[in-house]
Amino acid sequence: MRRSVLAAVVIASVFAPAVAFAPSLVPTVARGHGATVAGARWCAAGICVREAALGRIHAAEGALGWDGVLRLRDVVVRTDEGAAAVVERAAPTSDASWAELPRVPYVRRVEVTDLVIEGTPLPPLSGEVAPERHLVGEGARIDGDEAELTLDTEWGPVEVRVRPAAWPGRREVEARGRLSLSHPSLGGVLADRDVRVVGELDGRDFTGDLRVEGVTAHVSARVGGAAKATGTFVLADTPIAAVFDVFAPIVPEAARADIGGTLAARGRFALEPLAITVEPVVAGFTVDGLVSDAYKYGQFSWMGRDETGAHRPVSGGDDTPGWLPLAAVGELLPMAVIAAEDARFLEHDGYDLDGMLDAARDNAEAGEVRRGGSTLTQQLAKNLFLTGDRTYARKLRELLYAVEMERELGKRRILELYLNVVEWGPRVVGCKAATEAYFLKSPSGLLPEEAAFLASILRNPRGGWAKQYVGGRLDARRLSWILDNMVALPEVVRRDALTREVRFVPPEG
Repeated sequence: MRRSVLAAVVIASVFAPAVAFAPSLVPTVARGHGATVAGARWCAAGICVREAALGRIHAAEGALGWDGVLRLRDVVVRTDEGAAAVVERAAPTSDASWAELPRVPYVRRVEVTDLVIEGTPLPPLSGEVAPERHLVGEGARIDGDEAELTLDTEWGPVEVRVRPAAWPGRREVEARGRLSLSHPSLGGVLADRDVRVVGELDGRDFTGDLRVEGVTAHVSARVGGAAKATGTFVLADTPIAAVFDVFAPIVPEAARADIGGTLAARGRFALEPLAITVEPVVAGFTVDGLVSDAYKYGQFSWMGRDETGAHRPVSGGDDTPGWLPLAAVGELLPMAVIAAEDARFLEHDGYDLDGMLDAARDNAEAGEVRRGGSTLTQQLAKNLFLTGDRTYARKLRELLYAVEMERELGKRRILELYLNVVEWGPRVVGCKAATEAYFLKSPSGLLPEEAAFLASILRNPRGGWAKQYVGGRLDARRLSWILDNMVALPEVVRRDALTREVRFVPPEG
């Protein structure tokens, strides 16, 4: 299996903000950029500056503010001749983004021309400034080559520490915070997540580990700013339960389900815009504790919809009016539904990794959740236990239900439940009601083209009812595609079905 929705959602929902605060800003700040300088002693070429003030820094929301101007006090020139002095300083900009920090100037050089100290003229002097740094700003503290910063980010406060690494020119970096992520596609607030980044920064190249709650990935990235990075990641074998713990605030089932199995992955990522490719390995994925025995045989309730489309509980099940055992449905309608919605239904374990990641990629390109890549089992989980909101929270929740249903119920029971609880139009629930409403017959009496039509409107049953049934504008292309994919049909039967017109019971009114 090449890709996994679990890995993708972990990266997309949590990894992005965590990498975003990887401290690309710190090396520049730690080299002496914009802060109050207390007790510094800068000496070079015969001139010492015992005290200086460069203003104060502000680190918040991905931008650096710098207030103040350079002031020098207690300038000592170690020479017997007099002169006057001009101290060169570059004028700071008032604000700068993280990416601009390397270009933000600070005092590097002092030139003395006509300075008079205590009445004694001195000759011209010049020299490079080599400060002993003790910088204190708003949310920042720098002692020599070590720095501690507290950043106010859109996800929450982040504490950053930097110190020299063993290898010259590199810096050890540690950043941590309890962060929260909110986005409409999530379906809730991913609140108060413990995020930590530890590694080494060599210029803009970062190598280290990203930890979100109990999930750790090794990351190699080229950092271009607080919200820009590209690189690779490796997730070693990790309990799938730990992955779901990351999403516990928006997946309530994670706290009461017994989740087994491991997830490993490797891939590439880019931030701004977000792009991810993942190669996963999922092993032993199991779920227990969510699906009651009533769904094996019995009566139960699920989330249906009323005339307005609002969700409401619906009761039904075995031995209730309108319920049909799978054996009474016939062969054509199940065949058409599988062809239309889940060609690998008989092969998978309740979820299709490639299909879900393809859908996630398409959603990212569209900027919204348009499709989910769900299997029949996941669609059944949505109909039985959840609502139809298109969010990643719902996708993760239905995934848990689907994995358990596959093991507890089996394919035939899943297909039977699906055919009896899905909607086929306004106030049309279940295959018995659907075949009577559209064709005035039972499911077992359907023609191939009639079964294909019913399967074709499952993605938008109310739209199919209004546009194709009432409006008479049949989607012939999708109908033909489904018939072509009903591979168990003899070729002559398929050809005849493609030539016949679908004949409905006339709509009321």
